[in-house]
Amino acid sequence: MRIRAADRGADRAAVSAIDTAFETRVAFDVVVRARGIELVERELAAPLVKRYPMADAFAAWSTWDEGWVAEDGGAVCGFAAVEYEAWHGRLVLWHLYVTRARRREGIARALLAEVERRGRALGAERVWLETTSVNVPGIAAYEQLGYALVGADTTVYDGLPYADEAAIYLAKRL
Repeated sequence: MRIRAADRGADRAAVSAIDTAFETRVAFDVVVRARGIELVERELAAPLVKRYPMADAFAAWSTWDEGWVAEDGGAVCGFAAVEYEAWHGRLVLWHLYVTRARRREGIARALLAEVERRGRALGAERVWLETTSVNVPGIAAYEQLGYALVGADTTVYDGLPYADEAAIYLAKRL
């Protein structure tokens, strides 16, 4: 497996084909207090399968300016994309996906190592990301890689098909 710079045009089809689905039997309820936020694990009545639409990676609002693909034998098996926000010294991780069949092989760790290396080179103080309260497996993986809860928003998805989810914000100091 190797990590290389992504090419928005040439890699679009292969990145779009990444199976982003995950299954979880738990979700986080976000408990907001005047001076604190807590993620409380709740068991779901039935397993939930969620799939992130890969078209989002190429949507006009997805303003990433650098990306990387993980490939093995010429096949793309992972993707990460970032945008540097110099005004407050953070590298925003817009996308991090590893195809379902290749998870737990260190691919996300390798992509994040590249992201963090780039962040340090740009002078970023932290990597920041958003995920949802049902992405318990992803949150656990980020935590194992040194990312910590820095915020949540229980209203950001109002009016969307996943309005019952909350935005979870994680960050890691570089």
